[in-house]
Amino acid sequence: MSRPLLLEARDLVRIYRSRRGLTGAVTEVRAVDEVSLKLRAGETLGIVGESGSGKSTLGRMLLGLDPAQGGTVLFEGMPLPRFGTPIWRRLRSRMQMVWQDPLSALDRRLTVAAQIREPLDIHRIGTPEERPARTASLMTAVGLRADQGGRYPHELSGGQRQRVVIARALATNPALLVCDEPVSALDVSIQAQVVNLLRDLQGQKGLGMVFISHDLKVVRNLADRVAVMYLGRIVEEGPAEQIFAEPRHPYTQALVSSIPVPGRPLDARILLQGEPPNPAARPPGCAFHPRCPLAQGLCRTRVPALRVPEPGRAVACHVTAGAQSPVAA
Repeated sequence: MSRPLLLEARDLVRIYRSRRGLTGAVTEVRAVDEVSLKLRAGETLGIVGESGSGKSTLGRMLLGLDPAQGGTVLFEGMPLPRFGTPIWRRLRSRMQMVWQDPLSALDRRLTVAAQIREPLDIHRIGTPEERPARTASLMTAVGLRADQGGRYPHELSGGQRQRVVIARALATNPALLVCDEPVSALDVSIQAQVVNLLRDLQGQKGLGMVFISHDLKVVRNLADRVAVMYLGRIVEEGPAEQIFAEPRHPYTQALVSSIPVPGRPLDARILLQGEPPNPAARPPGCAFHPRCPLAQGLCRTRVPALRVPEPGRAVACHVTAGAQSPVAA
């Protein structure tokens, strides 16, 4: 039986405008460019790509924290209300975010227990007498001791602070969790602990989760499906097992080849030439073509559509992996 659709994004667009130089010329950056995706209840969607690909902006847009200039976000079948409205604030109890830097996400003036309890007070969950027990239960669920509730964020380790952030996000019993690089600031052993914690909590609570990361090893271990972003667009999407075993897009192939594999020779890695293009000066055609080893004439003039070569897979490439001739857009 198929799980119900929890979240859907349709053709999302986010453009940032700024003035620069003495002339005050306006520069536009399409941080998110016509992105569509779906997430079902209890599923984890990994979003990967280089820095500047638009992953974090997309994550904020999915929660309504960053307004879109185009497109729609549907949560449980209904359009997401406008940011800051009373109905949006009420809905935020159902959708929460785990931020990249736990120390910045926490208030250094409040104790750990006070910050975990705060969402319960804001959304009036339970009675004031019941909330201390709920707070203690959340701390236990994420592996924190009761005596740590009286400490301040700077008195905890990085992994412990991230557990506080997760506990606070879970306080309102959300249906959706958006995790923006939640383990990038942690060392490898603590990363594994936090990833295992998220996996266990998802299994217990049936959370839908969007996991944003540039660390493909973490995404491979956690995600059910993966969407690969490049310069604001999704270039490939599919089941995680298939994406990592048989990547189709040349950019995805380069990313997957960078994952260390015991016994694989170092020269098997695909090294991309050059740096990612300036988002304010996107190349014509496929944005990846200046770095793509398969680029042909069509790639330099036409933006590839996101096609579905087989059920569950989508690839935005004029040239299929290993093919020698362009595929019609």
